[in-house]
Amino acid sequence: MFKKLLIVIVFLTFQNTFANTNPILVTESTISLNFDETEELFFSFAEGDIIVFDFEMLKGKNLKEIEVYELPNNKIFSEFKAEKFSKKQIHIRNKGLYKFKFYSSSLTKRVCKVKIYRIPANESTKDFNTNWKWETIRDTIYTPYTVDSITGYNTIKYKEKVRELVKTESVEDILFNKSQRVHSYYNENRSSTFLRVDLPNPISTELKEEKVIAWAYWIGVGQEAQQAYQENAKSVGKLANGITSMYGTPLAGLAVGTITELLIPKTGEDVFYTFIPDHENAVKFVNGEQYLQFDTGKGIAAYGKNSNRTQGTFYIGLHNDNQLQGIDVDVKVVAVKEVKTYEFVEYDREKQEPITVTLNKTRMNVKETKIRVPVE
Repeated sequence: MFKKLLIVIVFLTFQNTFANTNPILVTESTISLNFDETEELFFSFAEGDIIVFDFEMLKGKNLKEIEVYELPNNKIFSEFKAEKFSKKQIHIRNKGLYKFKFYSSSLTKRVCKVKIYRIPANESTKDFNTNWKWETIRDTIYTPYTVDSITGYNTIKYKEKVRELVKTESVEDILFNKSQRVHSYYNENRSSTFLRVDLPNPISTELKEEKVIAWAYWIGVGQEAQQAYQENAKSVGKLANGITSMYGTPLAGLAVGTITELLIPKTGEDVFYTFIPDHENAVKFVNGEQYLQFDTGKGIAAYGKNSNRTQGTFYIGLHNDNQLQGIDVDVKVVAVKEVKTYEFVEYDREKQEPITVTLNKTRMNVKETKIRVPVE
């Protein structure tokens, strides 16, 4: 029994003698910190090491906080508003990596000097490497998910209604056909007047679409112009072939371009005519004021077509510059509309519908994380 006790006393004496040897310098650093700045130092220590920690301010009164952590997050030392300390000892229980954290909250720069030593516990850890290295940790995560898999197809029969065009036709629409009296210049009535023309608005339904594609006009004075128009109508009636025979008036053929010229009288009274876009400008025309127009002319008779203005209202202004004699003006306006007729046709159809089953699967994801670890 006495021999065993003697051996233990000798061992403890030897260990205590080794621990009191000169400390081994780990680092001697000067740290400069600005406002709200942190500096971190990392070192490895062996089990049983004693850390000897010296700190001294070189610039500034103190440092807000100094902390030492055993990684990952075990705080083993803390000093608040540190100014200076010497030979502060920290006993290391576990081999591992340790973090020294220096934080400044001062508005002015702080500069401090740090010395860190280690006193090894025994001869075997005297040459312990205090450096550290990065180590990658791979964590495998298995995530369950489902996926629909097609195993075949079912044939589904159904009926489908399809809107189909039955026919497209051009239809003549007589918008205006009137003889208008225009008084002479010295008559108690005005020598200018205007007529209103309303173009049909487009129609769009499931079974019918209708729109004006063009319109044409005839303006003529007196019996001479009426006779000329009748001759034009007879000439059109004699044309038994082509699209012209589809219409009842020469103006319809003029509107679509199958007729390019009409007969006009060479003698008779003339009239000034103008096409006006709205009522406001039509009133200005009658009052002799400046007005807007999109076509104008003067003659015993005149004709023309328009395919740009195909909806809305416009006005035809008439003016008689004869000082004593009033005139009767024959005004005709004919529009040609494109009419499309539709019908719904029912068809037997088939479609392929997939047959699916839901499969449970697992997806493997490998997450890599880098951590600091001791070199040894």
